[in-house]
Amino acid sequence: MLYKILLGIIALIINVVNGPTRYEYDDDFDPSKTYLVIGPHRSLLDPIFVALALRPKQIAFIAKKELLANKFLTWFFTSINIIPVDRENPGPSTIKDAVRTLKEGDKYVGIFPTGSRYSDEIKPGAVSIAKMGKVELLPVNYQGPIEIKDIFSWKREDRAKVRVGKPIQIPDVKRLTEEDTLAVHQAIQDAFDANDRLIDPNYQYDMAAAIAKRDAKRAKKGK
Repeated sequence: MLYKILLGIIALIINVVNGPTRYEYDDDFDPSKTYLVIGPHRSLLDPIFVALALRPKQIAFIAKKELLANKFLTWFFTSINIIPVDRENPGPSTIKDAVRTLKEGDKYVGIFPTGSRYSDEIKPGAVSIAKMGKVELLPVNYQGPIEIKDIFSWKREDRAKVRVGKPIQIPDVKRLTEEDTLAVHQAIQDAFDANDRLIDPNYQYDMAAAIAKRDAKRAKKGK
């Protein structure tokens, strides 16, 4: 209930402060199916817009365990379906929870395969979860304001855009080889690139600027 209420309020606020979000859907997307939702991680806003694009079905996002810093935050993030993961030392419980959620079928599971906004290296977790859950990968890209403060703009060029892309199948084999996994990783990257081009062929995410901004914040905190 909390998930639906919060997302409804957020959708209303975004429509007021940023204008109507543009949503696009590939013809092969079937909302009646259960997917492992994946996307390039560029902003703290990514999960919000991915969740908005896939309503009314809910998403259980895999997110860093640091979000559950106290009892209130644990209650809050658990109430909105967060599956915690230790990014430094991911354990089997996270995969087990994600696979169980997929097999129950009433929610999608969401994961950002790079694990961070400051990397473009696709890690193997998404492929493993999709394989064990027997679902396809659903690539979803968000383009728009990177900083939360920038969402408060009605400029057309700053309005949020989201594309739900063509689902990616996991090879139907008993055990994935290293070559199989690498092939799926390439398919993921190709799907992200295709989504970006279809939304805006001129779009580019400036990762170097994002890393520089992060490092500047860390340096300031260290003083």
